[in-house]
Amino acid sequence: MEPKKQTIIFVLIAVISTAAIAAGVTYVVLAPTPEGEFDALEIYHWWTSGGEAAAIGALVDEFESLYPDTTVQEVQIAGGGGFEMRVKIKTLMLAGQPPDTFQIHNGYEWTIFYEANLLNNIDHIWTTALQDAVPDVIEDISKGPDGHYYSVPVNIHRSNVLWCNYEILNDTGIDPATLTSWPAFWAACEAIIANPNYTITKPVAMGEQWTAAHAFEQILASVGIDAYEAWVNGDIDSGTATHYADLLTACEIYENLTNYINTDWAALSWDSAIAKLTAATPTAAFSIMGDWANGEFFQAGWDHGVEYTTIGVPGTGNMYGLVVDCFEKPKNIPHPSNVDRWLGVVASNAGQDAFNPLKGSISARVDANISKYGAYQKSAIADFNAIDASATSYMFPSVVHGSGAPEAFNSDFIPLIGALTAGSATAAGTATAIAALGVTHASDFTRVWSLD
Repeated sequence: MEPKKQTIIFVLIAVISTAAIAAGVTYVVLAPTPEGEFDALEIYHWWTSGGEAAAIGALVDEFESLYPDTTVQEVQIAGGGGFEMRVKIKTLMLAGQPPDTFQIHNGYEWTIFYEANLLNNIDHIWTTALQDAVPDVIEDISKGPDGHYYSVPVNIHRSNVLWCNYEILNDTGIDPATLTSWPAFWAACEAIIANPNYTITKPVAMGEQWTAAHAFEQILASVGIDAYEAWVNGDIDSGTATHYADLLTACEIYENLTNYINTDWAALSWDSAIAKLTAATPTAAFSIMGDWANGEFFQAGWDHGVEYTTIGVPGTGNMYGLVVDCFEKPKNIPHPSNVDRWLGVVASNAGQDAFNPLKGSISARVDANISKYGAYQKSAIADFNAIDASATSYMFPSVVHGSGAPEAFNSDFIPLIGALTAGSATAAGTATAIAALGVTHASDFTRVWSLD
């Protein structure tokens, strides 16, 4: 590590509650050298897996190439798909000690800070050239209700991806292109279990609770875009609501999926689940995960279309689930000028094309240098453009990853899927409980999504 790039790594070893972050938390801190009062920049993020760390490292390198005298301090907080870090950010912001800038998901996830009047608008970053370069759907969720910009997107991830170990599928005689329905997928899982060349009993790799909830929202999208739209607008709020039957169907499909997942799911991070596909002796053939997983295959030295392949989650081939990471500019920060410089780099072609090829995502700009991207990402860029241009294809915002629904709704939703995954809840009971959240959090839904 270069001496002027300081890193603090927070290791959180206990469950953190939003209301009491101090309870049961241990920090292991690698203390930085004291930063200067002016020429420094503090960046919080949760990118700690192999592919993620390489990506943010490349973005910081791009910044440092332009501003070599600036001391960059990365604060990395791993775990929970960003949950632990967001709790820490809330604590700092409400205590009047905001970091210079921090990673978060675009949309509802930063709204709580906007509503508390803790963010500066960054209209000056959103030049006409940037507005022209960013797809409308991504630009829109970068704005607050007042019409001003409050975030800069660094990427576009696709959530509805089925990752496949190509060797296992080939050896089992499965064409991944045929896995367009759940019955076809169940049949493929049974065929892999029966293949005597492997000892795979649970073909679908899954990780901790948020990973399970991530899989569920893809299943709900597969049932129908109208049902998903109703869900993210808070309109499925009872057993008599329009599309409640679709919600119940999604819970039933998910319940069947749990028959094929690893029994140690709750103890695994998302990248540990992906490692079940890439191990020398793989113990799984599939995983439902966003395309940040591509960075893990890249780090393993695997080639898309050779050792692994991808398709849309069954039933979602004409959809693009959106997960967008972004950075903001809090109020009352110690290094505002350097934050403006950082946001400028994040928004730039050079920054996006340094970060995204390693992250697994695609650029949040339509004018990316596609030659810098790998085979998977080239296919994702083509899919994004085709879906964006088609009247019969759809984009949908992720709830689990902070865009599609209020944070309080999401926090209550994820444990419900965890219970269904563990077998301590039924599909019918889970559907009823999810619908009830539409009532509990009705006043929190401030955005109306139109997905078709």
